[in-house]
Amino acid sequence: MEELVQEERTQRASSFEEEVLRDYWIALVSREASLLARKEVLTGKAKFGIVGDGKEVPQIALAKFFRPGDWRSGYYRDQTLMFALDLSTIEAYFAQLYADPDNDPFSGGRQMNSHYATPLIDREGNWLPHQDMRNVSADISSTAGQMARALGLALASKKYREHPELSATGSFSDNGNEIVFCTIGDASTSEGVFWETMNAAAVQQVPMIVSVWDDGYGISVPIDYQTTKKSISKALSGFHSDIIGEGIYMVTVKAWDYPTLCKVYQEVTDHVRTTHQPALIHVKEVTQPQGHSTSGSHERYKSKERLAWGGRI
Repeated sequence: MEELVQEERTQRASSFEEEVLRDYWIALVSREASLLARKEVLTGKAKFGIVGDGKEVPQIALAKFFRPGDWRSGYYRDQTLMFALDLSTIEAYFAQLYADPDNDPFSGGRQMNSHYATPLIDREGNWLPHQDMRNVSADISSTAGQMARALGLALASKKYREHPELSATGSFSDNGNEIVFCTIGDASTSEGVFWETMNAAAVQQVPMIVSVWDDGYGISVPIDYQTTKKSISKALSGFHSDIIGEGIYMVTVKAWDYPTLCKVYQEVTDHVRTTHQPALIHVKEVTQPQGHSTSGSHERYKSKERLAWGGRI
């Protein structure tokens, strides 16, 4: 008996080690893709780029709890999440950066880089089985535009839960047990549609998890000048509730804390999937080591101390 227990422990340890190494590999490859993307633009091979460097670890944690049937409504820095979900490849990522109409699987070269989508229908025009897929709503470039779409998707899930007979008419929902994952940068939380969506989600009580990637800047504007109390979770404190059925469940976590990120995303997704109470995960101390985009230099507005700190994480 003791030998069986020890063998099981060894297998668990080996599996955990493999998972951590895979996570590290995804983060490493995604960071290298960001570095190379910037080089490709600055050497004239691509026209413009916004990359996801600095957000690798929290996106890997999120991906662990993104189940078939769930939806993503996000923005243009989620490359690591897409790599972790096996919904994008490095080749597809650079095809979109080059606006390659033949090899960009997401928009045929029509959209800016890191704009993702999964198909809704097959080549014959038939609906695909969404409840068996990891679904991505087509990204849009306007900041915070993903919020309203996330709310609509989450409200649809609520309707499926309220009316189980709807699930019998197709393969769109597993009786409303899916979650909509919405991602947004901290600067875009200043947009009106963000606040309208959070209020509506709290009133409607829909299964939506909003992840705010907070690097402390909105392009060159520090958070001091754009967010009340210098913190979106503090600004939203009136929405916060630990009571099921009222308000929004909110958690803060550091972007570099891998174990805690995994724990937080597991706890929050379990809670939302069970209760349909919306949630916000404020991911703080995110770095953006290459600056906002390929069109500017953050060395113009960040202090030497901040640049040094960002380069270490």
